[in-house]
Amino acid sequence: MKVIFELSKEYNLLPADEVIYSIKGEEENYYIIEKNEDVVIVDIDERKIKRLAERIALSFFLDKFLFVCKSDLEDIKKVCKEIDVSLEKGNSFRVRCNNRIKNKDISSLEVERTVGEIFAERYKVDLKKPDFEIRVILSDNKAYAGLKLFEIDRKSFEKRKAQYRPFFSPISLHPKLARALVNISEVTENKTLLDPFCGTGGILIEAALIKAKIIGSDINGKMVEGCKKNLEYYGITNYRLFQCDIGEVSRYVNEVDAIVTDFPYGRSTSVGGENIDTLYKRGAKAICEVLKKGGKAVVGLPNEDALGILDSHLEREVVYSCRVHRSLTRYFGVYRKN
Repeated sequence: MKVIFELSKEYNLLPADEVIYSIKGEEENYYIIEKNEDVVIVDIDERKIKRLAERIALSFFLDKFLFVCKSDLEDIKKVCKEIDVSLEKGNSFRVRCNNRIKNKDISSLEVERTVGEIFAERYKVDLKKPDFEIRVILSDNKAYAGLKLFEIDRKSFEKRKAQYRPFFSPISLHPKLARALVNISEVTENKTLLDPFCGTGGILIEAALIKAKIIGSDINGKMVEGCKKNLEYYGITNYRLFQCDIGEVSRYVNEVDAIVTDFPYGRSTSVGGENIDTLYKRGAKAICEVLKKGGKAVVGLPNEDALGILDSHLEREVVYSCRVHRSLTRYFGVYRKN
């Protein structure tokens, strides 16, 4: 089935890549039809779509592909008249338009009215509880249309923000970002993910909720206990946590499928008095020791130069610049062990 992922455009390139890497983790047979900052369109096994909708964080909707044309009202009208929509859910509908055009020569209301008038010749309009929803996404050059399959439950990520957990730390990543980074790692159900600087457990929570096996460690015993409280608060009971220095992780962990971690910032964080650069170098070595061949590591550091400490151990694929707080930007490097 051809599916449109409507991207949120948060964190620059991350939403589109989250979709692609999530699919790679879940499905071997797929074909990328189009990828840009507004949408990703892929041809994938229909049985995988619900699972993807449950794990994706930085998209709004998943739609069954109907058509693509120029972002022009007359073109949209022409294609709508020609398209054959076979439906199984009933005969009432509504139209919603997601307008991403910077120079808005065409309005969402115009699109919804135009498409609605055409489909109203065949189906009944119901704006409150329709049997199906036609979605039109306008970009600068194209208009994409699809039948809504799933809406991403973005409110659930807001409810898991750090301040709502029993053990709180102000430096925790937003759950949407944590989930996206987990998805970038390509970890899947029953595969093992390690966070060797687990803190309050934000990354581990998101990994566990997509049914990955999770392992966490931290040098701070208070953090380990707090992480345990947070995991169990969300009903997560299948986990391994231990207190240890980063250099001792390999004593507790043999091999993992993926590593996702946000290294200590070097401020507002206890690093035991150690020089932060030395800690980063030891962390890079430890990650390489426990990551299995072919596995991926997604690592957060204060700047892109700092990510160079991993280049001698692993193959770098991409770097994402992510604004974490008002005055803090983190750089997340994606690496693979070949």
